[in-house]
Amino acid sequence: MERSAVPALTRAMRIVDALSDAGQVGASVAELSGQLGIAKSTTALLCQVLEEEGLARRVEGRYRLGRRFLVLGGSYLNSMDQLGEFYDECRRQPIISREAGRVALLDGTDVLYIARYEGATPNRRTGQIGDRFPASVTATGKAILATLPPEAVEDRFRGKVFQRYTERSIQSLPELMADLQRCVERGYAVDDEETNLGLVCYSVPVTNVPGQPSSLSVSTTMTTLRASEVDVDAVVAELRILAETLANPLDGQTY
Repeated sequence: MERSAVPALTRAMRIVDALSDAGQVGASVAELSGQLGIAKSTTALLCQVLEEEGLARRVEGRYRLGRRFLVLGGSYLNSMDQLGEFYDECRRQPIISREAGRVALLDGTDVLYIARYEGATPNRRTGQIGDRFPASVTATGKAILATLPPEAVEDRFRGKVFQRYTERSIQSLPELMADLQRCVERGYAVDDEETNLGLVCYSVPVTNVPGQPSSLSVSTTMTTLRASEVDVDAVVAELRILAETLANPLDGQTY
C-alpha cells in the first residue's frame, strides 16, 4: 500500500528508476506494469506524461530515459563546487592537463560520465558527459567496483551479458573478478584498449571514508603511445589529487 501524499508522483519516479535500470534496452508498458505492480492503464498514462515532459522517450514501443535528464543533470552539476575544483585541479596537473580527465558515477553495472576535462590533446573517442558504458570494460567502472565486497560485485553481474567493445574487453564474471583483484593490489584500475583500440585509461576511486565502497571515480585517458612514455606512478598520483577534490569525508556519517 502506497503511503505517499502524491501517489502518481511516487509511481512516476518508480518508472523513472526502472527505466534507468533498463538502460539502452528500455522497457515496454507491460514490462513496467508487471515489474512495478502498477496497473497497465496507469503505467501507460504515466509513461505518456513522462514522454511529453521529455523525461522519457519511446523507441519501437519501448521506453527509455529522456534527454531532459541530461539537462537537469547539467544544472545540478553546475551547482557543485567540487566539480569546479576538479576542473581547476586538472589544469594544474603536468600530465593530465595535456590529456583528459573524467568523473564517473557507478549506476548498476554501468558507469555514467558526469564531468569531462579536455586537455591540450583532445580525444573525441573518450566518454562525453552523459555517456554510459559498461563498468566491466572501463577503468572508471573497475576502480569503483574494486571498492565493493566481491560478493556484491558477483550479485550485480550474475547472469549479465558482458558487452564486447574490442578483443580485449572482459567477457566473463571470473575475468572481471580477477581484474578487480589486480586493481586492489596495485591501487588503481586500467582500461588497456578494452573500450577503444589505441587508448589506455587509468582510474582511481573517490574515497570518502577509507575502506568503504565508493560511488565515484576519476580517470585520465591517453593514446597507447603516450601511455608508454609517461610514468604510471606519476599519473596515478595526479589522479589521487583529483579524487581528493571530490571526496566528502562526512558522506554516510550520522550524528
